[in-house]
Amino acid sequence: MFALVMIGSLGLATLALPILETSLSESLAYFTLGGIEVLIGLIAIYLMRNPSTNALSFKKFMPYLVILIHFPTSLLLLWISSVRHDGVSAFSLNYIFIYWMFLLVFVVVSRLTYRVHQRRFEGA
Repeated sequence: MFALVMIGSLGLATLALPILETSLSESLAYFTLGGIEVLIGLIAIYLMRNPSTNALSFKKFMPYLVILIHFPTSLLLLWISSVRHDGVSAFSLNYIFIYWMFLLVFVVVSRLTYRVHQRRFEGA
């Protein structure tokens, strides 16, 4: 389960790559692979019943990891895209909004499941 959660976190990085492209057809593989990885990670977070103390500490740290690494990286990729294409394309703006929504959902789900597992761990 821990590996599946890691795959979900790495899927967010895969989803960030299409920001450098300007059309959907060129980056459909990144959408597909990154979306599947994030979905696997979210399902793994939700299905983790009795996490170990290591997994619990990772789940506590994961929202900060996602925000501190993936969010600035997406801003950097948006800046690179604007330099490469002489301005920010409408595709990049729409995509960045969707990507940041993925970030938000991943952080919220991991934070909520951490609280649930923390209560179970303290109760045991």
